[in-house]
Amino acid sequence: GTMIKAPVLLADTRFVKSMTMAGAATAALGVALSLAAAFADYERFLFGYLIAFVFFGGIAVTAVFFSMLQFLVRAGWSTAVRRIPELMGGFTPLLLVFVLPIVLGVHELYHHWVHPEPGDVVLQGKAAWLNVPFFTIRLFVYIGVWIGMYYLIVGNSFRQDARADIAPTRRNWVLSAPVTIFFGVTITFAAFDLLMSLYPHWFSTIFGVYYFSGSLVGALAVITIIAVLLKKAGQLDAWLTTERFHDLGKLLFAFNVFWAYIAFSQYLLIWYADLPEETVFFKYRTQHGWEYVSILLLLLHFIVPFILLLSQDAKRNLNVLLGGAVLLLFAHLLDMYWLVMPNYAHDSVVLGWNELGPLLGLGGVFVLVTAWQFRRRSAIPVNDPYLGEAQG
Repeated sequence: GTMIKAPVLLADTRFVKSMTMAGAATAALGVALSLAAAFADYERFLFGYLIAFVFFGGIAVTAVFFSMLQFLVRAGWSTAVRRIPELMGGFTPLLLVFVLPIVLGVHELYHHWVHPEPGDVVLQGKAAWLNVPFFTIRLFVYIGVWIGMYYLIVGNSFRQDARADIAPTRRNWVLSAPVTIFFGVTITFAAFDLLMSLYPHWFSTIFGVYYFSGSLVGALAVITIIAVLLKKAGQLDAWLTTERFHDLGKLLFAFNVFWAYIAFSQYLLIWYADLPEETVFFKYRTQHGWEYVSILLLLLHFIVPFILLLSQDAKRNLNVLLGGAVLLLFAHLLDMYWLVMPNYAHDSVVLGWNELGPLLGLGGVFVLVTAWQFRRRSAIPVNDPYLGEAQG
């Protein structure tokens, strides 16, 4: 067999130490603000918490999916950057705890279907699916599948670090196809349950793909940001080449165009069918100030990043790429806000410090967990059979 290569550890680097400090400070501030927000207005706090949960939760599980996708297609180039999403995926097991405020706040968040108006035939027809016990069980099933996916796929990737043979990688080649199906089903239904059922009279069959594509853009944005910051800190220079940044830029650009295509498809179908039960979604988001949020979303999530990242030079310029990734991460957050918040107040745009608490809290924990993973894992999958390809 071949020699087992030494892991690439970044535990003592300034990069990981700064990341740990930033994560801890942000988490502490977020928890304090969240408690204040929960006391000030519990229902509003829950809506803000849901935004943070679908934002960071979606990014973490989609990062694990990104790793699985590399095994599925047996990609070589991505071995250089694949460990970044795998370390981000360490946030996934914590979703078991972070889902609890949503489960406990189900009466406030989903009051439309938890306490339906008497004689509401639409919700009577959906009652077999939209009821609290089944809803709660489903959420834990989705998270169970995601955690299983993390320990299986990412776990095999970690095990490969200490192996001379490629048995763990072979297992991933076999497992990635069936597990991808489970991921596709769970992320779709999680989008239906957590977001679409906020207004249970409205429905869109494309909504699962919409949430998935947005989360993938968010995950790629975070991967790109971490990769650029590592490069600027002088880490992993042999692997983080201009070619790799160009590849990340292409994926970021492509999946954002895919998100825009799905978003436009949803809008177009609802617009020309002109059915009142469907148009209500856009009615809420095109009046009382929400039209400005909608225009901002179109600008920041499509028009500006499309122009910014279109050229080859832009994708190969670290500062432009970093700017585009930060912009798209913010745009994805704005998208989650745009999906959730009009269900709390559709006659005025609600935005304040209340929404900041849960976002900083979960965000700080996300950064902290990723930093902790960087401390204990190799930053490069050193014994991956395709690693040689990635250095080109």
